[in-house]
Amino acid sequence: MTGPEKLLDPTGGSDQVTDSTLAPRLRSLHGLTAGLLDSTKPNASVLLAEVASWLKREHGLHTSVMYTKGYFGTPAEESQIQQILRNCDFAVAGIGD
Repeated sequence: MTGPEKLLDPTGGSDQVTDSTLAPRLRSLHGLTAGLLDSTKPNASVLLAEVASWLKREHGLHTSVMYTKGYFGTPAEESQIQQILRNCDFAVAGIGD
């Protein structure tokens, strides 16, 4: 080898400038609404439903709203992200298989 190899992101995502600031941590989930983003891969919705049940039972989550991406291989649409931001206190993305 002649030197370090450069890895390329095939999605072009590395070409985009993004804000990597972390969101503030929630002190509690009690009474909150979770947005659940289903990737459309097999079993993603099953996994997310179980996560929501556990969060309700163990952490007092009030409710959850399931959202489904158009296709698992692409990012969520900006309009869908904005809808989650408007309607939910936090989000969980699920990838199945």
